[in-house]
Amino acid sequence: MYNKKNSLDKWWGKYMQILTLIINSTVILTISMIVAIIGNVIGIGGGVMLIPFFILFLHLNSIVASGLSLFTIMLSTIGGTFAFIRQKTISYKLFFIITSLIIPGVIIGSIVNKFVSTQEFKEVLPIFVIFIGAFSLITAKKQLLKKIDSSENDSIKHKKIIRLVSFISGFVSGFFGLGIGGIMGTYLVAVEEISARIAFSTIIMAMTITSLFGFIVHFECAGLDFISWILYLIPLSLGAILGSQVGAYISKKSNLKTLRLYQGYIILSLGISLLIVNILNILKI
Repeated sequence: MYNKKNSLDKWWGKYMQILTLIINSTVILTISMIVAIIGNVIGIGGGVMLIPFFILFLHLNSIVASGLSLFTIMLSTIGGTFAFIRQKTISYKLFFIITSLIIPGVIIGSIVNKFVSTQEFKEVLPIFVIFIGAFSLITAKKQLLKKIDSSENDSIKHKKIIRLVSFISGFVSGFFGLGIGGIMGTYLVAVEEISARIAFSTIIMAMTITSLFGFIVHFECAGLDFISWILYLIPLSLGAILGSQVGAYISKKSNLKTLRLYQGYIILSLGISLLIVNILNILKI
């Protein structure tokens, strides 16, 4: 009787493990797909949505969370890149200029992340996200008032400044596990007055490369076994690939002037939500 009960307990335990794995994988796939759709529509990698999910709901540390976020960004932007290449909305000249300094920034930011605790990371993230969201929204509205026609423009006015902004956006991407769209996209459209569609399409392509470098550094620093990575990476991959194609299609149909407004509103809303969560945790509500 005891052996039968013991066998039943083992079977039930395995059943629950499999069920939990299926549920977690389904949730991760769904979140990844939603993030990829939004990211490819408004030109952000989606890290501002993924990082809170990984830390607050999956309870991963900041190094693993950032690494998984960068991996998802890489995959979602690969799919988006092929779609934008077909649409001929990528500026290769702009791509090579910004990636030349984003990559070193991503590597350095990813290494620095190792020396910051997850709690410190959670406290800093909302403030940064709110700043980027507000900056993106304000500059987007100002540009609408100027009524600048930049539908095909991809020329660069400030070559020294764009290199500095590229490095900073790369560092932030590597440190937080975010895409470069929040900083780079806002700068290209607001300051350089480059077409929103060209800027966002080119940034999506750039994130394919920069996020790969960031993921490799985080992978090496995380100390997580390969099987654990795979359990997260498979559903993330499927969701990112599917969502990227849908997002690229929606982006093609979207109004140029509304893309940056959507970007600002979404980033700002996420930043405020994260800040509220942090305050509630401090107050233990």
